[in-house]
Amino acid sequence: MPTEKKQLTVKPEFSEFSQAVDEYTARLPIAIREQFRQALFSEYEEKYDKVEELCNEIITEHPDNTETLALLGRAQLSQQKNEEAEKTFRDLLEKEPDRHYERIEHGLSLHALGKYHEALRELQKADPDKAYHPFYYSILGNCYEKTGNRQKARDAYRAEITLWEQTGETASPDILDGCFCNLIYLDAALYRKELLDDLDLYRRFMAETEMTPEMKNHLTSNIAYWSTLLTIPVFRDPFVKFVKDVEQEGYLLDSPGYSIIDSAYRAEESYRYHEDKNVDAFMESFLSAESGDQDGDGSDSARAVQLAHEWYMSKCVEEYSQMLLYVAEQYPYSYARTVTFLEQLQTSGPGKMRESILDRLQEEKIVKAERDTVAAELDKAYKNVRSARKQPVYVAEGSVTYKRSTKKIMPNDPCPCGSGKKFKKCHGR
Repeated sequence: MPTEKKQLTVKPEFSEFSQAVDEYTARLPIAIREQFRQALFSEYEEKYDKVEELCNEIITEHPDNTETLALLGRAQLSQQKNEEAEKTFRDLLEKEPDRHYERIEHGLSLHALGKYHEALRELQKADPDKAYHPFYYSILGNCYEKTGNRQKARDAYRAEITLWEQTGETASPDILDGCFCNLIYLDAALYRKELLDDLDLYRRFMAETEMTPEMKNHLTSNIAYWSTLLTIPVFRDPFVKFVKDVEQEGYLLDSPGYSIIDSAYRAEESYRYHEDKNVDAFMESFLSAESGDQDGDGSDSARAVQLAHEWYMSKCVEEYSQMLLYVAEQYPYSYARTVTFLEQLQTSGPGKMRESILDRLQEEKIVKAERDTVAAELDKAYKNVRSARKQPVYVAEGSVTYKRSTKKIMPNDPCPCGSGKKFKKCHGR
């Protein structure tokens, strides 16, 4: 039988909620009972401004009622009134320091304010076993990351996933998916042996969870995020296998993010051909340039880089015929981006192709210089590109001690592959 798809949310059914409200408010003082009911139903309807208004009315008459403070803090946090929420929860915890759920909420408000060390201290004081909070482990993990403890961050994300693994249920698929995203990233970055098992568990999660448009967006983002780990050679095979599984299961069909599959394959190939001694620096930069403009960069600079590299290739295509055959066999996804140009080059010939490239540079208003000047500059650049050598690949950070082969590459730095693009627009994608 096919696995039942689940889409559980934090919000309970209205009938269950209404019954819980009746039981809860029956324990409150009669003087505030009706207003509190209204506030709880407003919270259910996500009318948080109304909740805040009702709570403030109650507090004016009954300032010592801590239940009202707890509800007020939640309403403020839901409206991203983080400073007000932090103060409300702080006042509440001064009155009743043993309220674990509200201590977690206090930690959330501190986290939202960017006070990660303070948030971490609050979250460490809480006991999640006493009052489960769907955001507890995800925020705890993020606090650990922000304060430099990636090992504990990884364990925090895994704790939320373990709860789902043991019960088969989750309060929020979105939150659980975020924990999976961070867990697998840290497994790879920290060289954890659990990586393959955690990837398998994520496959199970996808199989059991309804792939809504939102979940498809999460999956697309996860693949893009994990592709930044391809600097780690041991991660490449598991990554490609995972992407193939996503493709075969059709999780991203009819999704705007479907193109991430092809991009992921090409990203993995780009690191392999960077390290491949049979692919020189010129071929690498040509493949990168052909992929870059078609990835939707849309800028004149990306288009100029592509056309320039097509100009260069037109001058030496015969010399590179065997290497192109090798690339087609070993790196089919990257090679596929070059096919249209190579077919046009074969049909028109190198000379006419270069004339066509000059036409496009001027027609698309990518360059404003005179035609002869552009041709001379391209010839000059061609000599530099042909003499270029591959640069050491960027070394990913992990749990092991290493020496970086070059200075750390920042997003706006030129990509070391020689494409001429910024790192964030090329191998940093």
